Amino acid sequence: MISSALNRYITIEIETTTTNAVGTPVESYATLKNTYATVQYKQGNTQFNEGAMPYTDTDFSIRYDSRVNYKCRILYNTEYFKILHIELIGRKDGMRLKCIKWDG
Repeated sequence: MISSALNRYITIEIETTTTNAVGTPVESYATLKNTYATVQYKQGNTQFNEGAMPYTDTDFSIRYDSRVNYKCRILYNTEYFKILHIELIGRKDGMRLKCIKWDG
C-alpha cells in the first residue's frame, strides 16, 4: 500500500447501543478512528423512478484495522457512507471498503 496515495482524511464511526432515561435502547454512532484513505468514486445514479433514491458507489482504501466491520459507517466531506463489502489488500496490509452514500 502506497502511503502517498492515502491523501483524504475520513472518520470511521461504529454503531453503539445505549439506553435513554426510560431504559429504551437507542442506537447511535461513536467515533472509532480518524484516518487517511484513498477515495475512488466508482458509479452513481440519479433516477427517481418508483421511489428510487440517488446513490453513489465509493471505495475507501485504508490501512488494515481489525476493529472496522459492517457495523461501521464512514464520514467524508460531511456525507455518510454505508459499508457494503470489506476486501483485504495483500496480507492484511490494507482494506478496501466498498460503500454507498447513505443518508442514515
